[in-house]
Amino acid sequence: MQPKYKIKLTEGCTAFDFSINNKSISEYKEEELNQILDYLFVKVKEGIKENTIQFSDVVHLFQPNDFRYDKLNCEQCGDSVSTTTWEI
Repeated sequence: MQPKYKIKLTEGCTAFDFSINNKSISEYKEEELNQILDYLFVKVKEGIKENTIQFSDVVHLFQPNDFRYDKLNCEQCGDSVSTTTWEI
């Protein structure tokens, strides 16, 4: 299957750009970006079903509402526990 979009990130020196099909993202109209997003959302769902994208990675796209961590480390393993909460 032929890819629908070629997405390119350019970084370094003064050459910073994010382009889709050789067109800078800043040049797209809102309607065009919404169409691209709709396509990407379908691809994300496919990736989750195929186990190529983790469900938790999608949730990590959102700003968490709360982050807490235990100040004391576990006496047995030395690890500490943190909890991140999203309210979406």
